[in-house]
Amino acid sequence: MRVKKMSALALVVAAAGLSLTACSSDGSSASAGTSPSTGASIAASSSTGASGSTTAATSTSGQGSTSGSSSSGSSGSSGSSGSSKGSGTTAQAQASTSGAKCTTDHLTYSVTASGTKNEIVVNMKNVGSRTCSMHGFPGVQLVGPDGLGDTGPDTARSDATPSTVTVGPGEETRFLLHFSADTSGSGKTYTRLSVTPPNETISQIANLNDLTITVSATSGGVPDVVVDPVGYRVGSGK
Repeated sequence: MRVKKMSALALVVAAAGLSLTACSSDGSSASAGTSPSTGASIAASSSTGASGSTTAATSTSGQGSTSGSSSSGSSGSSGSSGSSKGSGTTAQAQASTSGAKCTTDHLTYSVTASGTKNEIVVNMKNVGSRTCSMHGFPGVQLVGPDGLGDTGPDTARSDATPSTVTVGPGEETRFLLHFSADTSGSGKTYTRLSVTPPNETISQIANLNDLTITVSATSGGVPDVVVDPVGYRVGSGK
């Protein structure tokens, strides 16, 4: 009987131990369950913070992008303006290189012997500050010692082909003047030339200095004076 009571007591103790174990197990599980929940809450909080950080980053990035876009736009505008100026500068450089038409105001004249009989060289110097160009035949009129009213026969153009000549500041171009000298002894002597640049209407006087041109006083069938186009080259000149 006592043995049975002891066995029953032992069973009660064992059952109590199992109950405690079960409680401990449940508590552990609850604790474990709480821990993931808490972890999930922390994770959610962290996720919210990350989302806020992301939003902030996006907002900052957006502001940076807007600022960058504005800066880029400003730079682009400035670049465009610079390009326009550059284009303007380029256009001016090209205009300076090719040159506008040489006018009478751009030029002064001098006359030298060519080394060939009955032929002289007329030098045309650019005294302007810009490059200029000309193409064609100059107008030439012989002028006597008595002034502009004392003029010689009309000049004729040679059959030479004109070319465009560009003359920088301080540079010269030239043309040849051919004449048929009078041999009769009754010809007229001229001491100056009235020269008009190609495609111009205003002339300027060039003195022959120690050179003179004496041609027949009456015009014959052959022109007494013939002019070449501008562009005659002497040495390194144009």
